[in-house]
Amino acid sequence: MQSLDAPLSKLFPELFSIFRPMVTLDVPVIGAASILADYEFHILPVRKGRALPGVDKEGVKLFKAIGGQQVFSLLVKSKPEDYNRILWAPCSTIGMWLGTVEFHDELKKLLRIFELTGFGDAMVNAPAPPHGLVTLEEVVSLYRERKLKCGLAVKEVSSQAISIDPDATIIEAMRAMLEKRVRRLFLGRSAEYISDRNILAFLFSPRLLTIAKDQPESWTNASVSDVEKSTAGSVSQNATVEQVGMMADASRDIFMLSDGVSLISRWDLVMKPWKAGQLRLSL
Repeated sequence: MQSLDAPLSKLFPELFSIFRPMVTLDVPVIGAASILADYEFHILPVRKGRALPGVDKEGVKLFKAIGGQQVFSLLVKSKPEDYNRILWAPCSTIGMWLGTVEFHDELKKLLRIFELTGFGDAMVNAPAPPHGLVTLEEVVSLYRERKLKCGLAVKEVSSQAISIDPDATIIEAMRAMLEKRVRRLFLGRSAEYISDRNILAFLFSPRLLTIAKDQPESWTNASVSDVEKSTAGSVSQNATVEQVGMMADASRDIFMLSDGVSLISRWDLVMKPWKAGQLRLSL
């Protein structure tokens, strides 16, 4: 058993072979949002030509990126009659800052950057483009490979499940996600939930985009019940973080605890155990 000082190049040797879409600063918001809706990624790095515009913060290089939360914030702050205009504005008008690491950096530095930005995604610098993107999904996969260890019970790191009425409107759901800083809302006390990607996939489907153009006041007023649902897995409160980490994959990354009010996400599986000093590598 060892601390989290293994380099990313050893833990994720295939990182640069994974396709990660990017957008340029002049791509319209509607284009960026449609990509987020179509792909299994919730973050799009933004580039200017072949370069990645960035700033420095606390010794870390931060790059511009776009996620569902930035699209939601834009829509929530806008009037329905302005939807068509803002959707065709360049995505440089919205954005967030994404941390970056080098391929030889250690896992513990990656987790510090996740903590700094509040997002479970980071750019990985390559000698030349394309750059890589490493996420909590890759880190959680180390549990399945039996490389990551944590004996805490999931009830010690769980988060509260945030619910919404199935009859609420989509604009109300977006506001709730922004206010609570969450990417998913459960429907009542069921295991069904909608995610930011579920909402994006609904709003940016061809049928709904026609409504956005012709009847913008109706576009975000559809019911949450119209959005495709996902279902959380179910685990015992006494299961260990490691056991649940081995169950998590790209298609199932949210688990409801047996108390019916708590959940486990990738952030709970990695960041909370790390901050508690209970995360270890076994290589």
